[in-house]
Amino acid sequence: MTVLGAHLDDAEFAVARDGATLASALSIVHADPSDPSRFGTPAADTARRTPHLVSLTHWSSLARGAALARPVQSVLRAELRERLGTLHRPGDSLQLAVPAALEAPALGWVLGACRAESLPVAALYDGAAVAVSALGLQGTVVVLEAGLHHLGAVRVVTEGGTARRRAARVTRDTGLMALRQAWMQLIAEAMLLRSRFDPLHDAASEQRLFDRIMPAAAEAATESSVTLELPTGGLPCAVTLSRDQFAAAARPVQRALLSSIDGLRPPGAPFTLLVPAVLLAVPGLAPSLLALPNSRVFVLPSDLIARAVSMLSAESDAADESAEVLLHRAVPQMLPLEAASELVAGTNDPPHRAPPTHVLWEGQALPLVGALEVGRAPAAGGVRLGDGLAGISRMHCSLCTSASGVELVDHSRFGTWLNGRRVAGRASLAAGDRIRIGDPGVELALIAVGADPR
Repeated sequence: MTVLGAHLDDAEFAVARDGATLASALSIVHADPSDPSRFGTPAADTARRTPHLVSLTHWSSLARGAALARPVQSVLRAELRERLGTLHRPGDSLQLAVPAALEAPALGWVLGACRAESLPVAALYDGAAVAVSALGLQGTVVVLEAGLHHLGAVRVVTEGGTARRRAARVTRDTGLMALRQAWMQLIAEAMLLRSRFDPLHDAASEQRLFDRIMPAAAEAATESSVTLELPTGGLPCAVTLSRDQFAAAARPVQRALLSSIDGLRPPGAPFTLLVPAVLLAVPGLAPSLLALPNSRVFVLPSDLIARAVSMLSAESDAADESAEVLLHRAVPQMLPLEAASELVAGTNDPPHRAPPTHVLWEGQALPLVGALEVGRAPAAGGVRLGDGLAGISRMHCSLCTSASGVELVDHSRFGTWLNGRRVAGRASLAAGDRIRIGDPGVELALIAVGADPR
């Protein structure tokens, strides 16, 4: 019996048979029931041209656990029929890997919808546990998830040859679509300032930007900047944006992920972090993950979970509609599908992590020379923060420049945060880093002026 495996991830709905990927795409689908030939088929290429005929929130609606409206049910069933029904063969055992965002009520609906489409599911598996098993990782592993409309983290512990899910944290109403929208807005504002051209002014130019924004951000993550050009009807409009600008727009996503990791990592003990490749393309995120203490960072390859779940032993009772379908939180370790790729500081890091030369505060770029004090009562020339702000000391922290670079030194009892993580005493700084002080907090951005001529 062959196994058809699928990963129900709306950012990468992947389907595989016996370890080979058959299809993988975003869960953005045509949602016009009057056109049955397209209903439920992939529609990312027209998401901004005809948004009223496209759905990209049906999985997040299901994940919220609320009663599903009939149009959402119809779109979900149509997509399952399109993604799975066209690939399912008689005799296939269908096994699904599920993200942390889909809990029991949602999974019950999925099972019912699959059976209604003559796609009986043999077994459900926790996607994070499958990933850890497929890469042969040991000990405690925190697996990150990035959906279109959620971010998540799952703690998996491997003991006695079994990878078992222990805990999970999910942040809803944020994710890759919010990130994409923030970057599109960044590009649109830059183009407006440069040429008065607004790429969001009509559906066609907005779709072009939608298609190009993720590759542009990925290029910015590995280069110091990226130039993006769009046709305007006349001469093309081109703007160049730095990695730091993309990283600043991605700051809410970075904070949510770091918060989830903090809630799941074993205090003071070593752990492994498994990160989807799509997240490592987010400018500024990889250095923050590499800076986590007691950790090693590995890359979760695209479509690995779907390939792995299709390699698990087939359940035999899928055709029996009275049979109980189990959700396996524990997955026996299999032979690794591929060698786990580790992200290593100094070799995988982008080469542009230059030391900062200035700190941005209230529209000014203050040079970093000697020791720059920050607080409610800093020395002359320092960064003076308002008396009405909570959680800020008179001399809160200082930015100290030496021949070896620039360091942040925390002097306060309230704490200082660097890229979303609290600083323990002192920390090295690089251009693109963000310092947060106080509650809810003010931010200082670090930049390098003249470090790269591009």
